[in-house]
Amino acid sequence: MSIIVFSETTGKLKEALQETNLRALGMKEIWIARDLLGCYSLLIPMGSDPGQFTFLAEALSRYLGAHAYPQDEAITFMYPEELEALKPEAVSWEEQGITVYLVDREVTGYRWGTASEEPEQTTRRIALFALKGGVGRSTAAFVLAAHLAKERERVLLLDFDLESPSLSAILERNELPDFGIVEWLVEDLVDQGNEVFSRMVGRPEWSEALQGDLMVVPAYGSGCREHLAQLGRAYMDKPPDKPGDPAEPWIFRVRRLVRGLERQFRPTIVIMDSRNGLHSIGAALVAHLATDVFLFAVDSQPTWDGYRILFQHWRDRGVIRSVRERLRMVAALIPPDEEGYLPRFRQHAWNLFNEFVYDEVPPEASGPEWFSFQEMDETAPHAPLPIYWDRALFGQYALRLLDDSTLQAAYGAFIPRVMDLLGLQ
Repeated sequence: MSIIVFSETTGKLKEALQETNLRALGMKEIWIARDLLGCYSLLIPMGSDPGQFTFLAEALSRYLGAHAYPQDEAITFMYPEELEALKPEAVSWEEQGITVYLVDREVTGYRWGTASEEPEQTTRRIALFALKGGVGRSTAAFVLAAHLAKERERVLLLDFDLESPSLSAILERNELPDFGIVEWLVEDLVDQGNEVFSRMVGRPEWSEALQGDLMVVPAYGSGCREHLAQLGRAYMDKPPDKPGDPAEPWIFRVRRLVRGLERQFRPTIVIMDSRNGLHSIGAALVAHLATDVFLFAVDSQPTWDGYRILFQHWRDRGVIRSVRERLRMVAALIPPDEEGYLPRFRQHAWNLFNEFVYDEVPPEASGPEWFSFQEMDETAPHAPLPIYWDRALFGQYALRLLDDSTLQAAYGAFIPRVMDLLGLQ
């Protein structure tokens, strides 16, 4: 017996819509939800006649099989303002001149399917992301932040690796601020976030000699006594103030957090160290907050397979064009004595970007409107920013204890490339 499996449902949904007379609904928008079970239903405005949607519910059942609800359970009424609030997290496309919105409800990961920008954003933000741990992402965030502060920048360094914080090691215990990111996320749920902002930044004593300013917001502050209990609440959407109003999505809460810190401390550059993997933290920073995204990788098949999953997800949901100009690959932990490593990394990165990110340019076409790069183009997003492996990086008790010779050996090529990318050379 043939069945429709989860991975086929998006394609089957589009087939159902293409072969159904959607114009008969007389609507400019159609809303569809896929819930935690992977089952599809219709979201319709309150006051609409459910009878007019019967033919569409029947089409979903016919094309999606067990992944569609029975027709008598396939409709959920929602207020127009509730539907409007869902738009930032919905995937949308045009079908028969009608906008289709698909809201994907998942335990985790759904926020990777959308992207957004902030027109009013003025502070440069950098997000450092990796699919796997142990590639030196947090150390690179620290090194970059310290270098920028030496160059007279006001740097705000945010440790978003809430489960396994590393950047907090920049600060001595007596330098930790009262509160960190976890505390803000919890206090914001009870409308006390604004009272926390001014007590979230710590400054390492050694940074006083720098020309600029290095401000560190740790994952948790000195007063934290129930970190695990707070983590269990940190990723919640914020409940509405009034019954019937929509909840505030978690991504919007993180955006308010970053904006609030920027208003409070006036940095010139914000560096955000993300949690590893396809977690909602990475989605928030990479797809919704950063102006520059550094994707850390080592040249291994599991790494490239992981990025392939992410890039294909972005491409299939129409997100890739919104994020691709922000992306830069970082070749991490390069063996200093292996000459062929970096060329292989570049080739594998180019293969990935050429398949999912770059435009396929027709032979007769040319011009700046095409987002496409040759393999050896150093300005291309796939061109690796190099960080070299050094034994001393793995023998230090804390990031603040790294010496200049170690930093030069590992980051001597990385820092100038990043400074040039930021226009600060």
